[in-house]
Amino acid sequence: MGRSSQGRDVALFLGESTVVDPLVHALVGERMGASSQSLDFEIFRFGERPIAEIEAALRQVGMFSPQRAIWLRGFAEAKRKAATDSEDGDDEDLEEAGEGAGGAAALLALLEAGIPGGTLLVVSAGALDARGRLYKWFAKNADVVDRRIQIEQRGKLKEEGLRRAIAARLEDLGVRKVGAGVVEEIVKRSGNVLGETLQEVDRLVLSQSDPARLEARDVQSGMRDLALGWVFDFTSSLEKRDLASAENLIARLLADGEPPLRLSALLASHVAKLVDAWPLVDTLPRGWLRMSGAEFLAGPGAGLPDSMRGWPGYFRLRAAADFGEDALRRLHGEVRRLDAALKSSPVSPVLLFSRLLQSACIRNPAG
Repeated sequence: MGRSSQGRDVALFLGESTVVDPLVHALVGERMGASSQSLDFEIFRFGERPIAEIEAALRQVGMFSPQRAIWLRGFAEAKRKAATDSEDGDDEDLEEAGEGAGGAAALLALLEAGIPGGTLLVVSAGALDARGRLYKWFAKNADVVDRRIQIEQRGKLKEEGLRRAIAARLEDLGVRKVGAGVVEEIVKRSGNVLGETLQEVDRLVLSQSDPARLEARDVQSGMRDLALGWVFDFTSSLEKRDLASAENLIARLLADGEPPLRLSALLASHVAKLVDAWPLVDTLPRGWLRMSGAEFLAGPGAGLPDSMRGWPGYFRLRAAADFGEDALRRLHGEVRRLDAALKSSPVSPVLLFSRLLQSACIRNPAG
């Protein structure tokens, strides 16, 4: 996380608030100690008070410690105006729109004037333009902790950035021994909200008898599946008519506290998508199931509707073909009846799911 208690007097944290806020609190606690924070640590939420007030707050003498800390939380730059004369102009000369007393110019002026000795100024922001003078000042003069993560289209987290964020969080939590496959297992269970994933990592580490060590088996047994990968594992078990595997999976999810109605709703949605995919199966050329995934995507898959293109569509089509039309419609009806029973029946959810599984895993003799 940059320098320790001997670090610089200015620190910049970049990333989602759910990710960087705990790091800011940890830094302030390290530099000041817990006893003096109630009086000598002040938070300015960007936009609520003028940045000019920060200087006066920094110059107040600490009451119970020789240090004082100010946190400018949630800073946001105004959007840059486009250069109209030439694309070759210096980015530093581009004007910032609507900065006023609370924008990048005001913050840069404060920083260039100097931070009083024995004080700490922390700025957190979702992002800063690396071309701007403000970011360049931070890069040269401050401790910069960058926990941003790139987002793919449709809100998906890029795996490389997600891996870095997970590894950094484990380091921040003091996990010194990270076993083989730990990051991979966490990635498999990560959702599309980075903050939610990292909060689950926090919970997982704190639940360990030795928080300094984490093994893949600890992730497998203790981390909630935010990616809903269990849905695919579950339907894969049903496709194979593997009753034992499906029942074990559902029993574990219910034991871990997953709401039964949420499970049934997700199953219903997934099976409905397979039913919708079935008509396209008949339009595909004979032998497509024997193609590799890449071969299919470059061939028959390229002519499919947008909603069925790519790897998700490929796996959905394979699952629909493996089930068959009659089995899919029967399973969809069973899931709907399960949902109604969960809402009205006093019978244990485990037993209700077991009935669904036994019915779904009985192969239709005609299919």
